[in-house]
Amino acid sequence: MKIINVDAPKHLLKKIEHNRIYDFILDVVRPLECCYYEHFSRHSYPLSHYHHYHSCHFNAYESIAILLHTMPIFLRDSASRSRDDNAIIDPLGAYFSNRKSDSAYIELYLSNIDDEAKNDEHFKWLFTKVLIHELAHATMDVWDEKVSYHTEFGRWREESMANAIALRIIKEYADQDFYDYAKIFMQSQPAEYALGVLMVDLEYWDFSDVVRSKYHGVNLDLQKEWLNYVKGSPNLDGLKTWNDLLSRADVYYFQCKYYTSEEDLVYDIVNEVLSDYEANNGENMDYAKFSSLFPCIEMSEDEMSYEPANKVEGNDSYETKIELKDGDYYLYDCWTNKELHEFIKNVKVDLKEFTNW
Repeated sequence: MKIINVDAPKHLLKKIEHNRIYDFILDVVRPLECCYYEHFSRHSYPLSHYHHYHSCHFNAYESIAILLHTMPIFLRDSASRSRDDNAIIDPLGAYFSNRKSDSAYIELYLSNIDDEAKNDEHFKWLFTKVLIHELAHATMDVWDEKVSYHTEFGRWREESMANAIALRIIKEYADQDFYDYAKIFMQSQPAEYALGVLMVDLEYWDFSDVVRSKYHGVNLDLQKEWLNYVKGSPNLDGLKTWNDLLSRADVYYFQCKYYTSEEDLVYDIVNEVLSDYEANNGENMDYAKFSSLFPCIEMSEDEMSYEPANKVEGNDSYETKIELKDGDYYLYDCWTNKELHEFIKNVKVDLKEFTNW
């Protein structure tokens, strides 16, 4: 670790040394090193996509194990009062992306950490938790980001994930007392930090979704809807669903449900139109009417949007059945945004569409 003292009080430096906190940090983070190399493919995106530090790039939280040994960590008495648009300054520590000089670094505010800790053991745990939290910010840093931390959405999104990553690493270290302390501490923090406790069991791709959405951007209306959700009664499944929504290029809202799959959306639109017709007419719609509403368009790989059942029997690309008055048909299973709009242009449905990037 590249630890550099700036103006930290001497008695707190002695506390670090006496409690062998650096050795403890290495023990906590060491399992990530094996994970990093076992899953190296997670780190294979082009360098140009992500913020980098000394020719390295990071898009998975396991890279904390590498950043711990390469990124300067400055020990300070307390935080500076100055605002820095290239920094994420938390009460107990900060991450400075420092893009102008390409020399990112972390600051830890020892007096603030000591004030929050009730004893030496808590000081060790909190020091470790704060450092991992700031390293998590570093793993989420990207060049030319479309979502800034200095917005309400950006702050909630990033602080919750940084705490989730820190708590996940602590959980995998398997010291129950340390985990309980970190969890209770996070729950006592402001709401955007406390949200991370719910996210401790997210998978690595959920983390990647956050990084991807920072890089590509998120629709402003979806940002508002996500904030409304997380400020209400969020749960793990809902947070997973939202991570997926915010990382997709196109998102749709139909019948009080969000969609990222054009295939699922096409089926539900067709099903609604057919159900309404049957309810109003007392019988299934016939092919002539159906084809006037939903044109049989040419899809990719020379397939058609739907085919008679007997023509595509056993074809895995046609698995969604539609029952018409004069025979059964199957919908094609792979759709693009353009094909979706061409297919439904003749029907009136209450469909909202959100473009993230």
